Amino acid sequence: MKRSEVFKKLQLRALANEKSLEEQRAELLESMESMTNSIEMEKRAFTDEENQQFEETEKKIQSIDNTLEMLQRAKSLKMTKQEDSGNEDDVEAMEVRAFANIIRERADSNITKGDNGAVIPRTIMKRIIDKVKDISPLFKDATRYDIKGTVAVPYVDESNDNLTVAYADEFNELEAKSTKLLTVDLQDFLAGVLAKISISLLNSTDIDLVDFVVAKIATSVALFMDREILVGTNGKITGLSNATQILKSKSATAVTADELIMLKDKLKSVYQAGAYFVMAPETLTAVKLLKDGNQRYLFNDDITQGFSGTILGKPVYTTDQCPALEAGEPAIFYVNAAEGLSTKCIEDSVQILREKYATQHALGIVAWIDADAKIVNQQAVAVLKMNSSVSA
Repeated sequence: MKRSEVFKKLQLRALANEKSLEEQRAELLESMESMTNSIEMEKRAFTDEENQQFEETEKKIQSIDNTLEMLQRAKSLKMTKQEDSGNEDDVEAMEVRAFANIIRERADSNITKGDNGAVIPRTIMKRIIDKVKDISPLFKDATRYDIKGTVAVPYVDESNDNLTVAYADEFNELEAKSTKLLTVDLQDFLAGVLAKISISLLNSTDIDLVDFVVAKIATSVALFMDREILVGTNGKITGLSNATQILKSKSATAVTADELIMLKDKLKSVYQAGAYFVMAPETLTAVKLLKDGNQRYLFNDDITQGFSGTILGKPVYTTDQCPALEAGEPAIFYVNAAEGLSTKCIEDSVQILREKYATQHALGIVAWIDADAKIVNQQAVAVLKMNSSVSA
């Protein structure tokens, strides 16, 4: 007999037992109620015999209650159905093996091939997106939506939010304040990344093939998302450079300690926790040379939290996708991504292109995503934009 059938029989027995216990409990309660009604009508105390009977009845009810509670707890536990094999981990392991086999052109791939490649299951794409989170703090910290089609994300217009707390007296009306609720639309912008991998490398038995391919594609997706989140593309993802809290530098090619302090202070105290600086590696090099009024360096080379270090007590995330210290460019961002940014990155598909790059002794792997990113709270984002000319 299958375990699923055994489980059903056990459920039926449990239900029958539960019903019987509830009936016994009702009879015991009725008996206790009859005893107390009799005592109240005769206006007397319990006799020793009645006391003993009452306590025994109460213990029986408590025992039934404990049994019913344990039955409910047992019902909440799900029996693993080995015959049905719906285990998510087993499915993932199978798809990972199939992915490795199709790359190496083994017969036991279990994946249907097309004319020029194969479409890979979503398990692999999920691994890629998870890896992107590890690479890019901006992508990881932002509120992410995994919904196809346009997503209307609601947010409060805090710049015009008049909601306040005030003292009041009894019987006096509170003055109503307005809070304006707005929405920002996250759309589906299709993007693809193509990675070419050496056949000689793929034929090597010394590497974990799936982890290698996932890391390769994830790095490309992370770089793309970083670029679009920070700068954006006209008519596509808008990016953080559309922030309204802009600080313009005095120089077109250099930044000062005072400007970093002013940029940090553009965010209200409520958004400081979780905020960090984002800049290009060469910009960080320039910032490392800056000192405060006491000739102390602003930069603290502390990488214990997974960032490049700290400036003014705040972490620094460096990425090559951030513009450098060049005229007119948004060069340094100070952002609380969890509060100010919403992203959308739907895993579309991963496809292997074998014949297309055969003459190069290479394999093509293309990943498709539907992505978007928008600011949902302008007060959680500040940008240092370089002056368009050398003279201020």
